[in-house]
Amino acid sequence: METVTPTPQRPKALIDLNVPYFAQLDSVTGEGYRMCFSSTCAMAAEFLRPGCLKRPGRQPDDVYLEIVKRFGDTTDAAAQISALRTLKIAAVMRFDGRIANLVAQLRAGIPIPVGWLHRGDVSFPSGSGHLSLVTGWDEARALFRHNDPNGEADLVRGGYVTTAIGSGKGQWYSEKNWGRRWMVGAGGRFQPGTGWWLEIKK
Repeated sequence: METVTPTPQRPKALIDLNVPYFAQLDSVTGEGYRMCFSSTCAMAAEFLRPGCLKRPGRQPDDVYLEIVKRFGDTTDAAAQISALRTLKIAAVMRFDGRIANLVAQLRAGIPIPVGWLHRGDVSFPSGSGHLSLVTGWDEARALFRHNDPNGEADLVRGGYVTTAIGSGKGQWYSEKNWGRRWMVGAGGRFQPGTGWWLEIKK
């Protein structure tokens, strides 16, 4: 009788980048309620260029917002890209995101700013969009780790479980429910390959 040696199973990947966390709602600028994009990019910048936003007595994302406003509004992707460029970080805004794109960036040691719809039920997400930073991936549990500048999101019902300062640090969001809010095609329907993401190049 022939003996068959089973093929060893590849260990499931776990990536968890040690990215600093900045909350948008503690900004002293008065723009905290609308600066998720700036707080998200500031976290990425401080991870990739440690100390680039440190100023005595200042919050790094407030410092970053000042840079953004030289080029436009905090909600403007072009202004964000220009601000990152001044910090010697090259980035491109893309609208073709897939899970594989996020995994590839994380494997390269790069966190990813992502835009997604945080309002409404997961079956039909809505809203003008929210930004958070993907910092990790747990393949075994199909989870992505986020530094969410606004707090802990309710991925099923929409909105937030809590917006307490610091509550969005290191949140594990499910690929299933968060992905449904990230990759949204025409009519609010789930459509792979439509995720909003900022591709950062080292």
